Amino acid sequence: MDDLDGRLSALIAQVRQHPAPSKKWRPAMNKLLLQIQQLPGLKKSVHQDYPEALNRTFEWVSREIAKFEPRPPSVSKSLVNWINGYLSWRIQDLYSPDKDAPISLDAPIAADIGKTTRLELLPDFPLSGLDGMIESVQKETTQRIGLQLELYIEQDPEGKLRNSYPRSNPECNCQFLSMRRVLKEPPDKFRDLAKELKVNYTTLNSHWNRKCEPSLQEIARTLGYKQEPQP
Repeated sequence: MDDLDGRLSALIAQVRQHPAPSKKWRPAMNKLLLQIQQLPGLKKSVHQDYPEALNRTFEWVSREIAKFEPRPPSVSKSLVNWINGYLSWRIQDLYSPDKDAPISLDAPIAADIGKTTRLELLPDFPLSGLDGMIESVQKETTQRIGLQLELYIEQDPEGKLRNSYPRSNPECNCQFLSMRRVLKEPPDKFRDLAKELKVNYTTLNSHWNRKCEPSLQEIARTLGYKQEPQP
């Protein structure tokens, strides 16, 4: 078993140790989804709503991962094939004329899961200071953007967050602060972070307000958040 198969097997095992959607299940599921996003071979589409198909697929993976059975030649390839089997249908849905039909978030998703709903299975995302930015967004969209934003913070694919820091204080970067202020529950206090990083409290607080939070808001907008006009 190679390193990738070992990581996937360990992550899947961690998810299966906890009932969905418990507090311990959510971070384990998020780590697995983060790894899945990086797997080669996932089906792609040029359709503008492809992220929607991918997000629905992630929801399905969250519900059905207990049923996944690895097959030769590897865990990673069999996992990709298993996911692509569902993702292909969701991509096909994008070209269906009734793809915008409403989906009930409150209805049970399957008889064997009892009263668990699609919304309950989505990972929680503590938005902390960003609450006001998304409070008017529909629940499903909020959860989707929340998950994507959480994954973005953890990956920081373009280095925008980790490369934004006060002069001479690279440890006090927006990725680190976002992990501790946005993803952590409960979030760390600025005074505690300033003490840990040996940074002036005013400098840290100012950097968060002027650089980090606006960057997170912009990232959320690129992920699909649309702020409703004020009445």
